[in-house]
Amino acid sequence: MPPKIISIASINIDEVYRVPHIVRPGETISSTSRQQNAGGKGANASVAAARAGGRVHVVGRVGHDGLWVRDLIAQTGANVDQIIALDNLATGRAIIQVDPTGENSIFLFPGANYSFNAKDAHKAFAQCNEGDWLLLTNETTGVADAIVQARKCGLQILWNPAPMTSDMVASKKPIDLVDVLVLNESELLELVRQFDGIDVSKSEGDRYVRIAQRLMSILGSRVIIVTLGRDGSIGLVRRRGNNTHEIPIGSNAAGQEETAQSAAHQDSIVELRMECAPVEKDQIKDTTAAGDTWVGYFVAELAQLQSESPESVGSLATITPAMVEHAMRFATYASGVAVSRFGALPSIPLRAEVESFIKSNILP
Repeated sequence: MPPKIISIASINIDEVYRVPHIVRPGETISSTSRQQNAGGKGANASVAAARAGGRVHVVGRVGHDGLWVRDLIAQTGANVDQIIALDNLATGRAIIQVDPTGENSIFLFPGANYSFNAKDAHKAFAQCNEGDWLLLTNETTGVADAIVQARKCGLQILWNPAPMTSDMVASKKPIDLVDVLVLNESELLELVRQFDGIDVSKSEGDRYVRIAQRLMSILGSRVIIVTLGRDGSIGLVRRRGNNTHEIPIGSNAAGQEETAQSAAHQDSIVELRMECAPVEKDQIKDTTAAGDTWVGYFVAELAQLQSESPESVGSLATITPAMVEHAMRFATYASGVAVSRFGALPSIPLRAEVESFIKSNILP
């Protein structure tokens, strides 16, 4: 049986406005349509993981105005026993502009999402087992407490620190305890800037790999993923130094020869690259849930593969490059389906749809 996925989730009501272009400072424009959907980065990722077949338990807070969102999440098969409705707070809101190309601009009202605390984290992990997963974004309070307590309980941790804040390092977020870090390119550059004090605001291609390797050497993460939109994604997987064909951390150049004796005592990084799913520009409707769908499918696939791996024994959950590559492919195609549809949570595909897309390269 796959490990459980405990998702401490932001849960929002999305107000989506179709606009001719993203509004500029000082400008007033009219929208062409308005739609209200269930959303929130954590809720979206939770639904994606559930639709991928994961054993998802969602922990979150809503107001009584958001009980219908909890019901929608429950319909995906996720456990919602720890989504609590609060009397004194409203459900979080996201005001989303979407232009004709599918690009979006979002601002948030956190509402009940900012009521999560250390006691809630302790309760959330009470029924967990070693090797279960914690799935986190950065749209709730209590993130640092959740990471620390999850590590004490032996959980594996995947964190997508979005929205990125300017004080991630200064506020002493325990990023070094995170197993899998999923970032887009701007989040990667901002996090490295905070650690190193170096502005790397413009980067491309292989330089993203070098910057991600630098971040991995600082943090000791098992996996770092950098999603690059239409340019696909990059994955770095840490392996303990027992394979001379991998690139040892700290080496000056890829392909540098290492002796078996030296490699045996060094960690190494395996680099993976995944192209974007075959979605044409004119097929893109809405990118709002693209990243969240990617994250949810990715963690669900990792959990499933770990349950099938002979290398994962008891609480020792292995993450191999082959597992990560497989999960990246599923996540990429799931995200490709999501961007071809309108809405956040409503756009997230079923597993059968993703499998069909992978086999046929034709959008379902």
